[in-house]
Amino acid sequence: MDQQKVVLAVGIGAALLSAAVAYKIYMKSNQMKYSSQLVKEWKACGVVSQLHIFPIKSCQGIPVEEAEAQKMGLVNGELQDRSFLVYNENNNFLHARIHPTMVLIKMSVSVNKLKLSAPNTESITFPISFQSNETVKVRVWGDEVTAFDCGDEVAQWLSQYIFQKDSGARLAQLPYPEVSPRVVKSKPGHPWMKTTDGGVFSDGTPFHLLSVESANDLNSRVDGMEISALHFRPTITISGCQPYEEDEWRFVRIGDKAIFRYVKGCDRCILTTIDPATGIKDPEQEPLRTLRKYRLAEDPVLRRAIGQSPLLGINLTLEQSGWIHVGDVVYAGQV
Repeated sequence: MDQQKVVLAVGIGAALLSAAVAYKIYMKSNQMKYSSQLVKEWKACGVVSQLHIFPIKSCQGIPVEEAEAQKMGLVNGELQDRSFLVYNENNNFLHARIHPTMVLIKMSVSVNKLKLSAPNTESITFPISFQSNETVKVRVWGDEVTAFDCGDEVAQWLSQYIFQKDSGARLAQLPYPEVSPRVVKSKPGHPWMKTTDGGVFSDGTPFHLLSVESANDLNSRVDGMEISALHFRPTITISGCQPYEEDEWRFVRIGDKAIFRYVKGCDRCILTTIDPATGIKDPEQEPLRTLRKYRLAEDPVLRRAIGQSPLLGINLTLEQSGWIHVGDVVYAGQV
């Protein structure tokens, strides 16, 4: 091999080695960016004022005093957040944006059975587990998820309540514990989001945190209606901080063990205009209309991605599991 070829080969080898080292450093730094190991100080910033589990997507939340933060959401006994979903005859999920009275459907646990109830409707009770039932692939925002169908009796009950007929809606249950998150399709302007940060039946991430102070500030700006945090369906509601302070938190610790990582600000939709107590959609599109006056994304890249969807509360993913309780101190990680 002549000298010129030797020099060329050495040069190529050195370039490849440099590229490999640079990639390894980049990957390590990128992984560290998402790690609470970067936290220099945990600062107390409030307390947990409410915890809610929404067992059925788009249906009523259940207040609990404590819950275990698991990878796919809050769990309290047989109640698991967004572990059930209502779907139609085309296997697409049904939601309260189109069927607002779904927010009044309540699931509760009763002697190893689950019970569904709703206003002006006789309740129905059925077994907790459907592991032996038929599996079905349901679509959540275009993504297919394998679940267990909950049977014809529950389907008829839901169909009668939502459509006033014997068909059109069915109930699906996640096959816990063998579940994996949907792959999140990251939008521009979400630098903290990873493809593994999604939930399964939840729209975005498994956890949504909102402060009472943020909800109260919004309430002071809206005329003619009372706004509460429940309009926004958070799993974790906190109090004791400044309005919108949660926007800046990149890591959140609740109590001694549970640690969450910020994924993105929660962009709000028409679901927020449905009164959680009545299932009636506000004709003036409040509080969404007011939010759009002062809570649109300021980052131009994110603004192009989410348009006129205002931001309120934050979406979180789990970094370390643990039990959390109403009254627990909430800490923000300073990086």
